[in-house]
Amino acid sequence: ETTKAMRAVCKARYEAFGSAGMADKIKPISLEKMAARYAKGELNAIIK
Repeated sequence: ETTKAMRAVCKARYEAFGSAGMADKIKPISLEKMAARYAKGELNAIIK
C-alpha cells in the first residue's frame, strides 16, 4: 500500500513539473553523490 501511495506521489510530481514522459532523459544520481553536491553548495537555491 505504501509503494502504491509513493508511486502516485511521484507521478503527480512528474506531471506538475512537466517531466512526465521524459524518464529516458532523467539520469539517476546516487544518494552519496547527491549529498556531496548539497555539501559543496552546488544545489543551493538561487533567488532573483
